[in-house]
Amino acid sequence: MVRGTGRGGADALASRQRLEMLAGFVGFFTLLAVVNAVGLIATGRPSMLASVVLLGMLILSWLTYRAWRRADRAVKGL
Repeated sequence: MVRGTGRGGADALASRQRLEMLAGFVGFFTLLAVVNAVGLIATGRPSMLASVVLLGMLILSWLTYRAWRRADRAVKGL
């Protein structure tokens, strides 16, 4: 997404693809954190650490989605 290099389209597309890969990893570990937190709560052993990890993963997922959406607009706007 560097302007003036003549490769803006390729850079924006590469950035979007990297963010899609990151979203896959973050989404997978967020799902694991959800399963872990729900499992602990369901068995009567709620954990503050599991809740904090889940909150962190949800925030990271949201930030990744926002960055991906911004990169997607840059690719479509070219």
